[in-house]
Amino acid sequence: MENIHPLQPLAVIVLIVIFLYIRRRQKQKAEAEVQATFAKPNRARTAEEIYMDMRRQALATTPQNLGRDPKGTEPYGLLMEMGIQISVVTLVCFVDGDANVYYKTGGGMIGGSHHESVRQAAKAFVALASKALPKMVKATDYPLPGMDKVRFYVLTPQGVFTTETNRQT
Repeated sequence: MENIHPLQPLAVIVLIVIFLYIRRRQKQKAEAEVQATFAKPNRARTAEEIYMDMRRQALATTPQNLGRDPKGTEPYGLLMEMGIQISVVTLVCFVDGDANVYYKTGGGMIGGSHHESVRQAAKAFVALASKALPKMVKATDYPLPGMDKVRFYVLTPQGVFTTETNRQT
């Protein structure tokens, strides 16, 4: 203790307090940025905004989000979207068996992986996507399907591939 100046412990305490204060301010700033990104001030989000956010999240899913290692061109996700008179219905399936349905006009069903039959159907649907992949083109944007059209998006480690067809075909 002979080599410690009497002000050194006080200086250490002051530095710790400053450090904790700066960290707290950074955390508050980060939380405010997240809230500003997802919240629309002074109004509730519309059903369409919620739909588009969920659709964007599905399209941005990576194999790592599903706990998978990417393997070649093997699909790990699939979106099938149908344009109907006043809306779009989106079916989202992943290789882990998760399946969801979103309606552009609001509502949907999530958590399909809790049901064995849905989980198996989702896995089988994603597996079928590899057969259609050679006829698809790499997506650079993600438009919704036109009325009476069906658009598919297949998620692979090489990117998202798409095609659109008539609903009646």
